[in-house]
Amino acid sequence: MIRGVIIEGMSTAGKTSVFSAIKRLHSQTQHDENTTIAISEHYSQVLHSYQGVLRSMDKDEHIQLLNRHVDYLEQQYNWIDSLGHTKLSNGIFYLLERFHVNHRAAFINSAEIEILENRLSRLNASCVLLTLSQDAVEPRFIESRGEAWKSFVMENHSTITEACQKFLEDQEKLRMCAKQSLIPTLEINTDEADWDSYAKQILRLKIIKT
Repeated sequence: MIRGVIIEGMSTAGKTSVFSAIKRLHSQTQHDENTTIAISEHYSQVLHSYQGVLRSMDKDEHIQLLNRHVDYLEQQYNWIDSLGHTKLSNGIFYLLERFHVNHRAAFINSAEIEILENRLSRLNASCVLLTLSQDAVEPRFIESRGEAWKSFVMENHSTITEACQKFLEDQEKLRMCAKQSLIPTLEINTDEADWDSYAKQILRLKIIKT
């Protein structure tokens, strides 16, 4: 038995906070899966720092990276399945951050990503898209991380209004990509920054196929 949750969303929408809350709360829940595999966005996103220099992966590089993660999940599931273990406590819960929707947003739709999503569907994946409302974008996206972050965000924008509008446009693109995905997606607004509440809601998702 295996199930997983993929956390998607724009920067500052709360992916890492929710990711951490899910890991903590899942470990405290009795009778749930004893094995947890958590892969953060540092191991799955398109943009990486190579020797201190930012570089974007091309489509093939990113697909290969994501496939390696799914390969590992399939190997672990096939192993536990071959042992004949059927109890939930012997199952696997996996958590991925910034994964397939990130790919759909960064690149033109491809057959490769649909194959990847089909594989994730067989591993009982569900997706959660974290979003901000228009009024929450400026205090969260622009102001919440200090002056260095604000300067970074404003580098390519002449006004705060312009930067916030770009955030909303990119968020809408993620929303459309999630709708195109083969993996069922729940959208959660994170304006209130109530990470434990969101994590509890997500952990109640029980998409287990027979």
